[in-house]
Amino acid sequence: MDLKEIVHAFRGIVSRAVVRSTNDGGETQTASVTTHRHVDRTDVEIAQPFGLASRAPSGGLMVVFAIGGDQGDLVGLPVAAPGSRLGNLAEGETAIYNAKGDRVHLKADGTIEVLSANKVLVKVKEATVTVEEDRIVAKIDDSRHVVRPTYAKTRKGDHWVVVNDAGIWCSVAPLVGPDPEPSA
Repeated sequence: MDLKEIVHAFRGIVSRAVVRSTNDGGETQTASVTTHRHVDRTDVEIAQPFGLASRAPSGGLMVVFAIGGDQGDLVGLPVAAPGSRLGNLAEGETAIYNAKGDRVHLKADGTIEVLSANKVLVKVKEATVTVEEDRIVAKIDDSRHVVRPTYAKTRKGDHWVVVNDAGIWCSVAPLVGPDPEPSA
């Protein structure tokens, strides 16, 4: 192998690739990429960190490594999509986001901001809280709590209470007694 071939081999160990498509159906996520002009590779494994999964849109950028210098055995770092990146984070902040702008932002002051264009669903075993544009619904066992712009309703089994601007309605006459959870 002459010097020119050796230099070429070293240059090919690490390169930048443009992602043409991704496949997230197998044990590992793979991509079809273009590494150089007219050089396309398929089934390039994308090395992703444990506990975080994402699938970047086509056109993203990826750094690829030729394992052992073998151009037929490429592995890529997670895909970057600079045009969709959530920027202007303060030092120490973290955000998970998608290409449409939905995000979970862990701010430096300890605030967690969740932004969704559609719905936020929180589940803890059988308890759920759903937040949508026009309502909030919380459920646990046979209890259901609904908040809408015009009313708030609480139901437990067959009994319910509704509060709106006109007053309070309930399924049975209310009993007056101590607050079962004064701090809430």
